Amino acid sequence: MIDATKSTEQFVAFSKGNLEAMTQSSQIWAAGVKDLAEKATASMQASYQETMDAFKALTSVKSLPEAMALHSTMARTAMEKTMSAHSSMTEASLKLSEQAMAPITARVTAAVETFSKAA
Repeated sequence: MIDATKSTEQFVAFSKGNLEAMTQSSQIWAAGVKDLAEKATASMQASYQETMDAFKALTSVKSLPEAMALHSTMARTAMEKTMSAHSSMTEASLKLSEQAMAPITARVTAAVETFSKAA
């Protein structure tokens, strides 16, 4: 009877730790997704403003070669910024995934250690 009570208490304590790890992981994930969304919004707003500035610049050109050169420069700049933003968001997403999984990974490690001692 004492062993059953002790086992039940250990199970409850372990389950509580699992719940805490899931809660912590969820909080990290939610905060990270919010941050990523804010960064994406800021990037889109900056891109929109740059596009508007580019159209204004195109309306002031005096010749077709000047327009083509300006358009080429703007397209190259836009592509570079898009690739940079994509790379940055990918890195941030991977980092967020690692951070959010850390509490769960720690619980899995604790489970393996606990159950290997019990065996």
